[in-house]
Formats: sequence, structure tokens, C-alpha cells
Amino acid sequence: MQPTRQPLGDTTRHVARTVRDLRERQGFSTTTMAERLTALGRRISQSGVTRLETGQRQITVDDLTALAAVLGVRPASLLPSGAPANPCADGEHAYDSREISGPGPRVCNDCGHIEALED
Repeated sequence: MQPTRQPLGDTTRHVARTVRDLRERQGFSTTTMAERLTALGRRISQSGVTRLETGQRQITVDDLTALAAVLGVRPASLLPSGAPANPCADGEHAYDSREISGPGPRVCNDCGHIEALED
């Protein structure tokens, strides 16, 4: 008898959307994403990245860590925070001042909020 597969939860769907949005904002194709993940030692094929982003593949903690590294953000910033849409609007939170290689959003050091990129 095969084990019953658990349906994907809200957190997995949130991470999937966030990963896709950040990848697209940074101009990575799913192929590039897969190559960068493999270079970090987390082999996920191009189709695996697509399945992950469309909610057809579970996301492990190891996946989450590697995805965050490739996207230049903290793993916690990929997770739902339950915080307001822009908790740093009052200017009291500190954004990471490290330079990110390539285009990308900044992540708040205090709450993990991902700064929206300007078009």
C-alpha cells in the first residue's frame, strides 16, 4: 500500500509564490535557477524548479535554504510572517547593507520583510 501524499499547505504555496516572484524580479530563468542550485550542492532540475514554483513539489528545509542562498535572501524571508504587508514603512527597521550580486530586493534585518523592487 502506498502512503497517502499530504496536500501542500498554505506555507508551501506561499514559499512557492515568493520564490517565483523573486526569481522573476532578478531575471533568472528556471534553467538558471536549477544551475545555481546545483552549483550550491542542491540538485533540483529545471522541471523540478517549475514544479516547486507551481505547487506540484514539496519544499524541504534544505530546499528552502538553498533557494534563499541563490536568491540572496534569508530563508525566513521566504516564509509567511503574518506581519503587515510593509512592516518597515515607519523607517525603524534596518535593511541589510551588504551588496547583493545582481539585481534583487533588500531584506529587513529585523523582520525579514522583502523590499519591493521599483519598476
